[in-house]
Amino acid sequence: MPRIQISDGVKDIIDHHVTEGAAASETDFVEAAVRRYAEYLEDDENALITAAEKGIAAIERGDYVTISGPDDVAALRDRVWERAMVLAEEMRAAGTDLCDEVRTEAQAGE
Repeated sequence: MPRIQISDGVKDIIDHHVTEGAAASETDFVEAAVRRYAEYLEDDENALITAAEKGIAAIERGDYVTISGPDDVAALRDRVWERAMVLAEEMRAAGTDLCDEVRTEAQAGE
């Protein structure tokens, strides 16, 4: 079996988890950790691909805004603010206590 070098801190983590029964051996622990990390990276890549596909579909539908100057930035900011206020009102109607706090903080930042 190939050997790898690890820091004392990582060795301590592995030893702790093996002692606690999370894995039968150091090898089992490291193999499981590597598999989980590979799955995490794959999930992250899949999420990125999904987001890109959604963005491409939105562009193909014409669902985007072109920003070519300060007036466009201001108009987009206004649209986002209006939408945020609608969502905040919906939250308040649903009984969410954070709505007023979020609105107060947002208005203080203007």
